[in-house]
Amino acid sequence: MKVPHPLISSLIVVTTFVGAAIAIVHQPVHQVAFEVQATEIATPLPTLINSPLTINSIGPVRIGMTLAQAEKAAGIPFSKPDLGDNGCGYSKAQGIENLLFMVRDNQIARIDVVRNSTIKTPNGAGIGDTRAKIQERYPRLIEVTPHKYVQGGHYLTYTPPNASDRNYSIVFETNEKDIVTRFRSGKLPEVTWVEGCF
Repeated sequence: MKVPHPLISSLIVVTTFVGAAIAIVHQPVHQVAFEVQATEIATPLPTLINSPLTINSIGPVRIGMTLAQAEKAAGIPFSKPDLGDNGCGYSKAQGIENLLFMVRDNQIARIDVVRNSTIKTPNGAGIGDTRAKIQERYPRLIEVTPHKYVQGGHYLTYTPPNASDRNYSIVFETNEKDIVTRFRSGKLPEVTWVEGCF
């Protein structure tokens, strides 16, 4: 059996390394840029969009946090809210649609899930559910009141059974067919405000 001379083996390794380096140097710039872009696109979606909306949080973002704290917890920027005279406004997390954060007195007071979002509550309730389904998911814990603006619609308000959580709530809004079109969670009284900040 022939044993390769050490010098020959070294030459083979060096030749292979140089060839690979040359291939990288001569790779088209647009191809390199495309590969970097593809890597960025493959980055997982933020935790927020994959987390359930609880009575006082979504993922790492909790009611009572400042926007700076929320940005640090979520790892993504939040927009600056346009505050009204009452110190209330809405912020959005970058890259996430249909999720709004009400800010009042520089703290997150409630979280709104709107339009066609797929976000659910821990009990699996969300947009597209019927009034009956919401009541099924929260047996004997839903208060039904008429909608202020939608004829035949309702507010379905979930009040937590534990006394320590009574300062929080989840409110589902239904259309004229009693199907949930949006919902929100947060602290009292902000979570009950029909018009949001105004």
